[in-house]
Amino acid sequence: MSPLEVARAFIDAVQAKQADTAADLCADDIEVLLPGADGPLRGRDGVRQMVRMAPQLEQSFRSEEERDGEARVTTLTRAPGIFANYTTWVFAFEDGRVKRLSFELRAAN
Repeated sequence: MSPLEVARAFIDAVQAKQADTAADLCADDIEVLLPGADGPLRGRDGVRQMVRMAPQLEQSFRSEEERDGEARVTTLTRAPGIFANYTTWVFAFEDGRVKRLSFELRAAN
């Protein structure tokens, strides 16, 4: 799979709450940098933890690109009646697996 295909599959797994599927796309030593968290989540167990603790949100794809060895996917993320933002998922890869995941947030309303 291409980096963008892996990124899309990862986001789909998070939305479907399929923690093992998301973790299987990652390197053993993945690092997940969540906005506002005290520290990164590490390893595939950290990915599973992220998926399980993620609130149920509505997300729709807005843009995607590969550059500088990363896949960047932007979604419109909404909790109806509460907030909306543009979330850019930034995936770095090693040997075809997600090595690092970070997020960039921008207000949509």
